Amino acid sequence: YSFIYGSYYSASYSGLSVLWFLAAASTSSYSLLCTGWGGYNNYSFLSSVRCAFGSVSFEACFMCVVIFCALCSCSYNLIDFYYNCWLSLLLFPLIYVLFLICILCETNRTPFDYGEAESE
Repeated sequence: YSFIYGSYYSASYSGLSVLWFLAAASTSSYSLLCTGWGGYNNYSFLSSVRCAFGSVSFEACFMCVVIFCALCSCSYNLIDFYYNCWLSLLLFPLIYVLFLICILCETNRTPFDYGEAESE
C-alpha cells in the first residue's frame, strides 16, 4: 500500500513543496546552537552563535536562488520545477555561480572555513 501510494502522497506533490524544502533546510542553524549550548561552556556557545549567524547569511543567498528559480518556473511545486526548469543552468549562469558559492559556504570549504581560519 505505501509503495503504490507513497510517491503520490509525499511532500513533493504538494503545491508548496519548494517552501517546505526551504523551511526544512533552514533548520541547520538551530542544530548549531543546540550543539554549542550542549557543551556547557560559554565560549562554545558564543562560537556556535557565530557559526549560526554565518549559516543564516549563507542560507539567505541560497533561498533567494531557489525562490528565483521557482518564480521562473511559475510554480512552487518540486515536480513542476523539475519539468519546467531543467534549462536553468544554461539560461541563468549567474544563478548557477551563486548556487555553487552557497554550496561551498554551507560545506565550509577552503575560502569559507571559519573554524579552521580562526586561529590564523
